[in-house]
Amino acid sequence: MKTFLLDSFNRYKRFSEELDVKTILCNKSWLIFNDCGDKELYVFQENGSLIASVNGNVTNAKWQYIPANKSLVVSFREQSFMFHPSFINNVIFALQQDGTERFAFMINEEQSESFYPKSLKELNNYFEGIERKRIEAEEQEKRWLIEQQRKEQQRIEEEYKRQQQYRIEQERLRQEEARRAEEERRIEQEKLAKIKKENDILKQYKLFLAAKVLGYILIASITATLTILAYNTSSDGAWLIVPLIVFYISYRLHKAIISWLRRRILSNHLQTKKKKKEKEDRKRKEEWEEYKKQRDQRDFERIEKYRMERERQEKRMRRKNNKITW
Repeated sequence: MKTFLLDSFNRYKRFSEELDVKTILCNKSWLIFNDCGDKELYVFQENGSLIASVNGNVTNAKWQYIPANKSLVVSFREQSFMFHPSFINNVIFALQQDGTERFAFMINEEQSESFYPKSLKELNNYFEGIERKRIEAEEQEKRWLIEQQRKEQQRIEEEYKRQQQYRIEQERLRQEEARRAEEERRIEQEKLAKIKKENDILKQYKLFLAAKVLGYILIASITATLTILAYNTSSDGAWLIVPLIVFYISYRLHKAIISWLRRRILSNHLQTKKKKKEKEDRKRKEEWEEYKKQRDQRDFERIEKYRMERERQEKRMRRKNNKITW
């Protein structure tokens, strides 16, 4: 088995230690690469025998795979070789000679139509092509991973924006709900304050309180009277519905009268209050007008007094000047 020194082959080494070397080698025909043009064929048998053919001249040899150091020993009559699996694909199986940088290359005969190198340069080009494809595949995978990362980052950012918008919308709805609740509380408080104010006003009018009490007394009296009359004049149980009907009608009538009286009293109270305020406004306006009038009068008197005093001074000055002239 001829070996070759291939300086750049170390970077092509690709063999998984988990692969079963026996399964790979057996039941296949392997063409051994050489640069002299001979057809060298190896057939590895499962029983450890090796059929080696060079241009049809067969030699019986032995082979053995040693798992301890993951080595392949090929024994011929003259000498034996120890190799370590270095590279494999569906076409070629490369073996590195133990303790050296030399390699033997076996080509799967079934794939020899697609690739069967005639020179070391052709073999080297084959491995360079494999390495180039591997690098391109890695670069493509890197680009794909970068694109996936970009898409994932974009998705995360979009999801973050959606969550931000959702939180902003929820906060806006919460604030709006709080404002609406606050407005409802304010309206309810204003309504209660208005009712309390109206009740305080109505408490000032004894007529309203007397009308309410009198109404309840009349409801009770009318209901009792009509119930007794119905009981005395009815021969069956029809009188039982009379109290309910009378009470309902009386109560609704009483409620309507009290409501009307309530509106009337409040309306009169507001009108009275308005008139009182208008009267107070007129009074304040009259007092203000009187004040301005008195102020203007005082100003006139002060100006007049100043004018008279000035005239007297001017007269004294003129008399004094006349005396000096004489």
